[in-house]
Amino acid sequence: MAPPAVTLFAVPWCSRCHRIRRFLDTAGVAYREVSPEDNPDAASALQAGTGGGMDVPAVQVGSRFLADPDDRALAEILGVPIPDDLDVYDVAVLGAGPAGLTTAIYTARERLRTLVLDRALPGGQAAITDRIENYPGFPDPVNGAELMERVFRQAQKFGAEVRTFEGVEAVEPDKGVFRLRTGQGEHRARAVVVATGSVYRRTGVPGEEALVGRGVSFCATCDAPFFRGKHVVVVGGGNSALQETVHLAEFADRITLVQLLDHLTASRVLEARVRAIAKVEVLLSHRLERILGADGVEAVEVRDLARDETRTVPCHGVFVFIGLEPNAGFLSGLLELDDSGFVVTRDAGLETSVPGIFAAGDVRAGSPKQITAAVGEGTVAAFAVQRWLARRYRQGA
Repeated sequence: MAPPAVTLFAVPWCSRCHRIRRFLDTAGVAYREVSPEDNPDAASALQAGTGGGMDVPAVQVGSRFLADPDDRALAEILGVPIPDDLDVYDVAVLGAGPAGLTTAIYTARERLRTLVLDRALPGGQAAITDRIENYPGFPDPVNGAELMERVFRQAQKFGAEVRTFEGVEAVEPDKGVFRLRTGQGEHRARAVVVATGSVYRRTGVPGEEALVGRGVSFCATCDAPFFRGKHVVVVGGGNSALQETVHLAEFADRITLVQLLDHLTASRVLEARVRAIAKVEVLLSHRLERILGADGVEAVEVRDLARDETRTVPCHGVFVFIGLEPNAGFLSGLLELDDSGFVVTRDAGLETSVPGIFAAGDVRAGSPKQITAAVGEGTVAAFAVQRWLARRYRQGA
């Protein structure tokens, strides 16, 4: 006799639905999944089976309906044991920015049990970018929060379980899986993708935080066109600061470069290139003291350290390039990190120094630190995870 047909009534945003889906997948139970939100026939069937209710999850086994069954009840009606590794995810993605959510889209779409953990809201640095105008497919600027909300919903649609405000504090290999410790508890996964990103170093001066996205920027590639014909201040004297100054010079009418030291630390080639640009004024031994403005940047205060004098410089924007800080400190001692703390990957598959752990996006050493690059690396990491799981768990390698 053929086993009874099994139908799971579920919606993407439901955490209990994910739990039951994992149970059925792990137990090897064939089932059909329908959404009462999108399918009128499924909604009618759910109401008929539950006496008018529309709550999910619900499982139909033959003619029987179970509303939000626990593991024991589900195992009993299906005639299967409770899987020992029910709580083990195929992949845990650390970080819900562009790289992490893209990884989750691809892994969840391939029916890998996917958990995404982030210490904040989804979207990462991209979500706090007011206007993104170099993302393919959007000829007009798109708001970063709106773009990342779409990516977030897409990951959920394919079944990824996303937990916000739950950052990973430690990762430990444990008997063939990885144990992830968070402030709320522990999770286990067969593979891990580190996509925790990085944060731009801030100057910490008054006015900076309030005007981020309203004239204060950390990416000339992203925002330079908004300052066409205007006066901007660049803070920093290393390679990144000067490279971004060269790019800004294609748009801005005037640039004031503020460097704390009495010399530039960039390469001589870059320094020569910047000093050859007539519209760039270099202020050595100067410190940014304050950024002024209400709804946007209006001026900065800088102190001449040699003369011990402070002056106000009217401007329309401030670009800060004093380095990046990767969110990878919790991996020190487990993974190989470079001198700046970024995660080192070993091949085109983005695998780290620990087999089964991959890295993608801004946290990875050598990443271009662009949204499109993070999305691409998230895709590569997802396929690498699939190959690694297939070799390790399905072929006995």
